[in-house]
Amino acid sequence: MQKVKIKVAKLLIFSLGLFLLTYPFTSSQAEEAYRIGAIFAVTGPAAWLGDPEKKAVELMVQRINRQGGLLGKRVKVVIYDTYGDPQAAVLKARELITRDRVMAILGPSRTPTSAAVMKALQLDREENRFQVPLVSCAAGRILTKPVKPWVFTTPQTNALAAERIVSYLSEKGIRRVGIIYVSNEFGEDGYESLKGSAAKHRITIVGVETYGGKDRDMTAQLTKLATKGPQAIINWSVGPTSVIVTRNFKELGLDKKGILLVMSHGQGNIKYVQLCGKAAEGVILPAGKILVAEDLPNADPQKRVLLSFKEAYESAYHEPVSHFAAHAYDALMLVVNAIKRGKVRPGDGKGLKEALEQYCRGFVGADGVFNYTPQDHNGLSVQDLVMLKVKKGRFILIH
Repeated sequence: MQKVKIKVAKLLIFSLGLFLLTYPFTSSQAEEAYRIGAIFAVTGPAAWLGDPEKKAVELMVQRINRQGGLLGKRVKVVIYDTYGDPQAAVLKARELITRDRVMAILGPSRTPTSAAVMKALQLDREENRFQVPLVSCAAGRILTKPVKPWVFTTPQTNALAAERIVSYLSEKGIRRVGIIYVSNEFGEDGYESLKGSAAKHRITIVGVETYGGKDRDMTAQLTKLATKGPQAIINWSVGPTSVIVTRNFKELGLDKKGILLVMSHGQGNIKYVQLCGKAAEGVILPAGKILVAEDLPNADPQKRVLLSFKEAYESAYHEPVSHFAAHAYDALMLVVNAIKRGKVRPGDGKGLKEALEQYCRGFVGADGVFNYTPQDHNGLSVQDLVMLKVKKGRFILIH
């Protein structure tokens, strides 16, 4: 009986060995998957950024793997929620690198969280222990100006958005503006960008006000600005505070006094309009083209990409696609493009960084036509933004 058991055990061991030798996906091959991390503000005050970003990445990874993977290998994505908190973002980024062994990190969703990760992981230095590129979905220039060796971004920068706004106002004969912004890295960068563009276009900034990220009423600041006689008030924030500013503006009747309310590109989500209700009527803002993809001319090089992604996203999630979903789509697809064209091996973060700089020129994405170089880790231009207006509860293309 004992001999029979030994023979059975030997047979099982032999069979298992044969299985491991002949099975097409061995454990060592599984380790060769392209492991990509992502950290988004999936919940919390900035969830209208992070939730669509998470959905976009999951959708495209599923599609890539269904189509045979990347260079014959599967793409494995690990996504964590930062809650929009800088400390949480740093902890999750470290976890992605040290435990999950990712070769790139997509996100975070916001400038403050992205800046915190950049500084904590020393991604602003060429020589660092991690050598994992961060492809952020945030727009603050602190991430790319001057160039940070290991940080890339996908949204149009605050500087580009400010230039788009101010040039549009200038064309419309508006010469006096007031500015109100949230006092964090995103808002401060937006204000500095607006100052530079206003000087260039000879527009006078008649007043400036700020508010905190958790403030719940901006009536006092808007009232002060209104006394300065602006033709337009520009708000630079994202998330719930932008909704409050919009409602306060309408409650004060400033639109009836002939003042135009202008938002930053941080409101490129139909949820902003839905949360504001009628208060959003007439608001204008710069945004990527995805919100008005159907209205673009057929000659636009982005139209096919935008319509394809929009249809896939809305079919999968039964909700309108957003400007923020586009940021994450581009973050993933730029990494995929760099890996393919650069033939980057799994786990080679340094090779991926070099491929992003070398092989992402003329890349047609959802946010624009990217031209990454060693000297430019955003790669977009003012032409990658359009001006939109809220009319009857939807965004319409105005320029």
